[in-house]
Amino acid sequence: MRTFLIILTGLLVVLAVAAAFVAGFVLHGVVYGDANVSAGDRADARAAADLQRHVIEDLQAHYYKPVDAARLGDAGIKGMLKSLNDRWTVYLSPAQAQAFERLISGTYSGIGATLEKKGDKLLITGVFAGSPAQQAGLKAGDQIVTVDGRPTGTDPVESTTGRIKGPAGSTVTLGIRRGGKGTVQAVTLTRRTIRSPETATRLLHRSGKTIGYIDLYAFADGVGETVRNDIRKLQSQGAQAFIFDLRYNGGGLLDEAVNVTSDFLAKGVVVSAYGLHYPRKVYMANGDPATDEPLVVLVNGFTASASEITAGALQDHHRAAIVGAQSFGKGLVQTTYAMPQGALLKMTVATYFTPDGRNINHKGITPDVKSPDLPKTKADETLDRAVRYIVNGR
Repeated sequence: MRTFLIILTGLLVVLAVAAAFVAGFVLHGVVYGDANVSAGDRADARAAADLQRHVIEDLQAHYYKPVDAARLGDAGIKGMLKSLNDRWTVYLSPAQAQAFERLISGTYSGIGATLEKKGDKLLITGVFAGSPAQQAGLKAGDQIVTVDGRPTGTDPVESTTGRIKGPAGSTVTLGIRRGGKGTVQAVTLTRRTIRSPETATRLLHRSGKTIGYIDLYAFADGVGETVRNDIRKLQSQGAQAFIFDLRYNGGGLLDEAVNVTSDFLAKGVVVSAYGLHYPRKVYMANGDPATDEPLVVLVNGFTASASEITAGALQDHHRAAIVGAQSFGKGLVQTTYAMPQGALLKMTVATYFTPDGRNINHKGITPDVKSPDLPKTKADETLDRAVRYIVNGR
């Protein structure tokens, strides 16, 4: 029997107490089963494996110095996966798998930051108020080059973030490149248990309009109900329209993406997913929205996966205007398989599609109104433009 976990890939890793969404949405929890491979495919796989075995044996027999068969095997697997040109399909060695499992275990302590792997760069995309990351002066856009002296560029994000996370009170030293540029600075942080916030809300009063603002940090368990309660609270305080901020939100649970979308959308398809060996699955709005007031959704380059599902569904159904910058473009379904000796194989098995059938992978959600926030100004240009859109109707 091989254990596998079906997940929909996301971007951000929350190094805090609430949980870490290393690859995005958990679709079905843990499932058990064996690989269903045709006789022809199995024969091809055996032939490829035999070829690799022969190469390793010849190296063992004739190479001019001793070789490590296990190391050659790992390198062969990594080279095999690299040939797919899919950076989300990765092999985690037993040690890397252990770091990954620590990351999603029940002990949540770390530096209080959200992270994203973009190419070979591990970037900070946000820090929590009062966290070790904020106290150390870390900011969105900073690049983590090393963790305790080990480079982050070639390691999978799952294992790297597992090394950043650790017991409360212990320390970790990060090599930081501020703003992703310049020299690398060593920053030592003391890990702490941190409760990551789910949402932040406030009322905005502009030109006679009362606007409810909701900032959602991640699609964690139960946030559909949290957002619903936020909407009702703001409505009771006079909100006549809503701004829903999904900037820097990199994913979470698929069910919660559907629930959050349903807080604003009365009916219709939220998202569908299918692939060559993955049956088509369609997820529908639950038919009980919390509001039908005017809505603007904010996105940026760090809006990914679950956030793109919600933004794409609300855009396709003409329920909301999308304001901001092009989103990240991450729309893959993955399965994590248990491998021998405690290793893991995380592979892409399907793509998800918006209600209109858009495949946003590598493309992202294009805003209806392009208005990126300028990092060198104190103003929030994206939020200001969203307010103007609500006040002026365009």
